[in-house]
Amino acid sequence: MTFLDDSKTLQRVRADETSRLRMQDSLRNAAEVMETPNDTMLRLFNGALEVPMIKAGTDIGLFKMLVQSPTPLTLEAIAGATKTEPAFLGRILRYLAATRFITETGKDQFGANLNTQSLADPAIEGSLNYIFSIAIPAYQALPEFLKQTNWSTPPGTKCAWQQSVKTEMDWFPYYQQRPEQLSYFQSLMSVPRDGDWLDVVPFAEEAANVSPDRALFVDVGGNIGHQSKRLRAKYPTLPGRVIVQDLPESVNVAPPAPGVEFMAYDFFTPQPIQGARFYYMRTVLHDWDEENSIKILKNTAAAMGPDSQLLIDEMALPNKGVHWWSACLDLHMYIMLNALERTVDQWHDLLGKAGLKLVEIRTYASVMKNSIIVVERM
Repeated sequence: MTFLDDSKTLQRVRADETSRLRMQDSLRNAAEVMETPNDTMLRLFNGALEVPMIKAGTDIGLFKMLVQSPTPLTLEAIAGATKTEPAFLGRILRYLAATRFITETGKDQFGANLNTQSLADPAIEGSLNYIFSIAIPAYQALPEFLKQTNWSTPPGTKCAWQQSVKTEMDWFPYYQQRPEQLSYFQSLMSVPRDGDWLDVVPFAEEAANVSPDRALFVDVGGNIGHQSKRLRAKYPTLPGRVIVQDLPESVNVAPPAPGVEFMAYDFFTPQPIQGARFYYMRTVLHDWDEENSIKILKNTAAAMGPDSQLLIDEMALPNKGVHWWSACLDLHMYIMLNALERTVDQWHDLLGKAGLKLVEIRTYASVMKNSIIVVERM
């Protein structure tokens, strides 16, 4: 039995970010070292086709169907259920099996594997729709945008994404008018990432003396409250108010949650909750350039009391040796919003310009550098 056949070992490695990503990178590197120039071209060729083909499978409910079936399904059964032409569907299934998104178990017979289970997840399906409908067109617009800007960071929020949809609006106002596409983004935001920020913030100790009527936790830009609900679930008896703030389009559709309040709020305006023990921003500032980030931070800083802390839940990238996925996300923020993922040095600089100081970085995902950046007033 090889290492890859040991299911218990694989489960342990999959759960551990450092081991999992190190092994993936090692295996990819070993494969790429053996590539000929033609192999490299074919890999890129196929990479451009994968997302559209997975999207096609999602559109007919293929992955959910295979996951829900206790046994593999025949081509005829799948074609009948999806009302598709068997001969052409067979070509699609052959491709998806060859690229390991489903499993070919026999002649014209297909079943689910781990990739199929992931693609049947509604959050992953929504994320795929985001990649296909929003991200890929923006990526295609990038080379021309770079020519126009002379490979620079333009002022304000001008970005390649605007060219892809032919608008001068900013990203968030644009999609607030398009609820279906906004829901794709919300699905993307709901996908759990490596590590748990709650593991590095000891609320039971640091918030034990908060009075019941005081704001304990203000989730600024918290969407529909995913993280506030997790906080309440982990600490159901913790005193103080837990408040989710976001634009009306988000908080008005948020399902109610015990012990969680929802408040419509624009973080470019003065913070109405004064003196909270914790203000929390999860992947908020990576959506904005320096000028706008400073505005957001100053509104929070003005509301902070003597013992208030701002918890910034974002990547704190090293100055050397950034993982490829973190580098990818950094460029994604540039393409979509003219924003960025920040290094530790950039965090110190940004916070100082807003009258704040970086007290501590508590990293909870060692490779991706997902971290709680603890901030106080100067």
